[in-house]
Amino acid sequence: MKKRGNGEGSIYRRKDGRWVGAYYDENYKRKYVYAHSQKEAKQLLSEKMATIGYSKGEEMTLADWVFYFLEEYKKNEIKVTTYDSYMMTYRVHIKNSDLGKTLLLDLDTAMLQKYYNSRVRTGANAKTVIHSRTVIGSALDQAVKMHLIPVNPNKYTTAPKKKTFEAKVLDKSDIMRFVAEAKDEPLYPIIITTVYTGMRKGEVMGLRWQDVDFDKREIHVRHSLCKVLEAPDETGRRKSHYELLEPKSKKSIRTIPMLDEVYEALQLQKMRQKEEKRLFSDVYIDRDYIFADQTGNYLPQRTFMTDYHRLQERYQLPKVRFHDLRHSFATLLIEANVSMKVIQELLGHSTITTSMDLYAHVSEKMKRQALEDIRKITSSNGDQ
Repeated sequence: MKKRGNGEGSIYRRKDGRWVGAYYDENYKRKYVYAHSQKEAKQLLSEKMATIGYSKGEEMTLADWVFYFLEEYKKNEIKVTTYDSYMMTYRVHIKNSDLGKTLLLDLDTAMLQKYYNSRVRTGANAKTVIHSRTVIGSALDQAVKMHLIPVNPNKYTTAPKKKTFEAKVLDKSDIMRFVAEAKDEPLYPIIITTVYTGMRKGEVMGLRWQDVDFDKREIHVRHSLCKVLEAPDETGRRKSHYELLEPKSKKSIRTIPMLDEVYEALQLQKMRQKEEKRLFSDVYIDRDYIFADQTGNYLPQRTFMTDYHRLQERYQLPKVRFHDLRHSFATLLIEANVSMKVIQELLGHSTITTSMDLYAHVSEKMKRQALEDIRKITSSNGDQ
C-alpha cells in the first residue's frame, strides 16, 4: 500500500488481482471501491472523494474520531505491531462502549474518569485501562489541534495505579535439573537459549543462524517475529501473518554473550536441523531460522506452546509462561549481584527504570537476605 497524506484515500492490490481504493465518507466511515486495474481504481476513488465534503466533526462520536485518528495520523508513523495494538484497544474497549458513542463535543473530564474507574471496578487490568486512556488522550490532542474540540478533557483524568508486577520464575535448581535431564527433548535448545539470554519470545523465535557468532560466542538480536494484521477485506474481516520486524525499541537491538550452555544447545540444534533437512529435503526450504519446523519455516505458535506446557508437566517444572523464562534470566542476574545497568542492556529495556520497576521485588528479597546474613555474622561473632 502506498503511503498517503491525511484525508486522502489509499490504493492497494488484493491477492485475487483486483485493485481496491479505500477512503472515508463524510461520516468518517471506511468505504471501498473495486476495479480491475490501478488506473480504474484511481479514477473511481477520485470520483468518490470529489463528492465528499468533510465537516468539522460536530456530530462525530469519540469512536468515530479515534478510528479516523489511528488510520490517518498514527498508521504511517508507528510500528505496525504498535498500530495493531492501538486498533485492538479501539475495537475491544472503545468502539461499542457508551463512551465511544458519545459526541466529541459532549465529552468532559468527569465522564472520562467515570469510565476509567468503572473499568477497573469491573475487573479490567489496570494496564489495559491505562492503554485505553493513552489512545483516547492522543486522539483528543489531535482533535484540539484541528479545532474539533476546544480543550482535551482527558488531560485532567487520573490513571489507575498499576499493580506491582511479580513474575513466576524458574529458580536455579529447576534450571539445573532441566539441563541435566532434558537434553533429548526437541524444545531443549530453545528453552535453554531463552533462559540464559533473556530474549523475548519473538526475538528467540526470529533468531537466525546469521545472528550467531560461534567464534566470538555472541548472539546479535536484530529482529523479532511479530504477528501482523492484514488490511480488512470487503466483509471487514482481518487475517494475520507473522513476519520479521525490528525489535521493540532501539535498545532491543543488542549483543548478548553466549554462555557455555547456550553454545552447546545451539550446536545441538544445528546438528538436529541438519538431519531434518536431510529427512525432509522434498519440502524443506532453508530460511535461516534457528528454531524452525520441518519445512524450514518459523515454529507454529499454537503447537509450540502446547508442546512447551506438556514439557513443563513431564519434568514437573513450575507452571511459568514462556515469557517468564526471560524473567528467570533477570532473576539469576540479580541474584549474582549484576548491576541494573548491565541487566537493562542484556534485556534490551529502553530505560533502566523499566528494569528496576520490573524486578524491584527481587531486589527487596535480596536486601532482606543481606540483612539476615549480617545478623548471622554478628550473632556468631558474639558467641565467640
